[in-house]
Amino acid sequence: MAGWAAEVHAFEFFHSGENHNVNQNDERSPRAMPMRRIMIAVDDSNASRQALRFAARVTPPDAEVRIVCAAGQPGAWAAGGAFTAGDAWITDTIAAARKGLQAEAELTLDQAMAAFKGRCAAVEGLVVDRGGESGAVVQAVSAAARDWRADLLVVGARHRGRVKRWVDGSVSGALAVSAPCPLLVVPDEYEGGEYEADDGPGLARVALATDGSAPSTQAIDAAMRLIAPPTALRAVYVVDRSGVAADPVPGSALEEALAAQGRKALAAAVEQLAPGGCVTEAALVATALIRDDVAHAVLRDAQAWRADLVVLGTHGRRGVARWLLGSVAQRAVEITHVPLLLVGPSEA
Repeated sequence: MAGWAAEVHAFEFFHSGENHNVNQNDERSPRAMPMRRIMIAVDDSNASRQALRFAARVTPPDAEVRIVCAAGQPGAWAAGGAFTAGDAWITDTIAAARKGLQAEAELTLDQAMAAFKGRCAAVEGLVVDRGGESGAVVQAVSAAARDWRADLLVVGARHRGRVKRWVDGSVSGALAVSAPCPLLVVPDEYEGGEYEADDGPGLARVALATDGSAPSTQAIDAAMRLIAPPTALRAVYVVDRSGVAADPVPGSALEEALAAQGRKALAAAVEQLAPGGCVTEAALVATALIRDDVAHAVLRDAQAWRADLVVLGTHGRRGVARWLLGSVAQRAVEITHVPLLLVGPSEA
C-alpha cells in the first residue's frame, strides 16, 4: 500500500486554492441550472434511508420530489403444481398477502415523504404493485423516471428489506448503464459522518473522474447542476497501468503517454468547471500493475480525499485511454462506500 501511495503522489498534477470563476455574478448557463425534478426509489431498507438523507442535501428548495415505492409479490403468486388460480383458498391467501405488502409499501412511502415535507416545493408519492425479476424492476424504475422527466434518479444500494427491492446490487448496477437521467447511488454503508443533512444543505467535497471523453464532459455538466460554492472539487484521471507489463512499448514510455493524455483531460475538466466558481484541484492517479482496476483507483483516491460524492461518466468506449465504460460504473456501484453520481452519454 505504501508503494502504491508513493506512485499516486508522484502523479500529482495540479492543485490550486484559487477560485477559477472569472465572474461570480454571471448567471449559470441553462446546462448548469439546478436539478428540480428529483425521483427517489425507496423500500424499507437502511440503504433507502441513507439515500433519502443524502438526497435531502442535494435537493433545491424549489424542487419537485417524487418518491416511488414498489409493493412486493406474495411468494405463493408463482406457485404451480397442484395450486391453480381457481382454488379459492389460495386465491384468498394471495389476496391477503398482497394487501399486507401493499400496506407495508404505503407505510414506507409515507415515512419517506415525511422526510421531505418542508424541504422542497412539492413532494408526492406513488406505490407501484410491481413484482418480478430484477430486470423487470430496472425497466419499471427507468420507465417511471422517463415518464416523469426526472432530472435525477436517486437509489440506495445493497439492501435487504421486506418491501419489494427496487435496488439490490444487480438493480443499481443495471441502472448505472440504463437510467434515462443522471443516477445517484447511495450505498448502504454510507453514514454521512461530517456531512450529515442536519449540518446544512449542499455538498462539501466532490470528486469527478474524467478520461477526456464526451461522457466525462457530460458527467461534469450534470455535476455542475448539483454543486455551488463553497463546494471543493477534485478532478481525477486514472492512469491504468494494469496492461503496461504486457505491452510491447516500454512501461515508462507508455505510462508517460497515458499521463500526457491525462494532463490534457484534466486541463479540459478544470476549464469546464471554472464557471461554477468552486475551488478546484486536479490530479493524476494510477492503478497498481496487477490486481487493481480503475474503479478501485477512483474510489481509493476519493476516500483518501474525504469526498462525499464521486462523479462518473459511463459508456466512454472510444480511444486507448477511454476507461469510463459501463462496466467501470457497475463495478464502482458494487464496491463503493461513497455516494456515486453516474451520468450516461445522453443524460447531461
